[in-house]
Amino acid sequence: MINTYNESNLHATLKKLYALESNGMMEVQLDDTPWICDILTETGDVIEIQTANLSALTEKVSYILETGRKVKIVHPIAETKWIELYARDGTLLHKKKSPKKATLFDSLRGMTQICPLFLHKNCTLEVLYCEITELRRETEAPAQTQNNARRHLKNWLSMGKRLEKITRKEVFRTRADWESLIPESLRANEDGTPPLFRTVDLAREIKKAQGAKNARWASLLIWILVKMEILTLAETRGRSKLYQLKTEN
Repeated sequence: MINTYNESNLHATLKKLYALESNGMMEVQLDDTPWICDILTETGDVIEIQTANLSALTEKVSYILETGRKVKIVHPIAETKWIELYARDGTLLHKKKSPKKATLFDSLRGMTQICPLFLHKNCTLEVLYCEITELRRETEAPAQTQNNARRHLKNWLSMGKRLEKITRKEVFRTRADWESLIPESLRANEDGTPPLFRTVDLAREIKKAQGAKNARWASLLIWILVKMEILTLAETRGRSKLYQLKTEN
């Protein structure tokens, strides 16, 4: 039945999976705060499943880290997506594969507030590349979402997402993990020193390696890595800003 799937289906599935792996308890209140953690592991650490905007966790994660606990943020990305459209009576109308393939770059806008916390010694971001199915219900007339996010109304509403399988994972725990988002040609010269590069240079190298879709996020990637103090603005030449990897003291 279509009403057995809801907006928390993907979140709930991953929560159960990680709770089993960590022998943890789900939905536990954090001390005397109003926050509820997704999973409290048997060692007292926290696992948070965040399917959308990562920055929504900023205050909670900051508090967890201040208490000395370790926190793992699990972020699923729909590398492959299927769409099931249901009629209003619950009948499946069709199933098709979406041409869209999400990447970590698509999640950068949701990291702008929380990104400095990612380099804390007790913080880990675990990115799951998944195959998911999005369930949609046909509407009688063009409809707006509950959060009024649609610029153009559509004849369907989302009923949630279902996890089909996890295809791979990528873990960001150290400075080197985040530096790897910069193409190797812009990380080091032949003598090992970090080269200077412009936003356009980064976009060009990302396009070569990963395509134009990811290249369009080059300026935001630079902004985030500067905020994380991984990149630094080295100099300005006219209107051009030149960046380089920040060397650790």
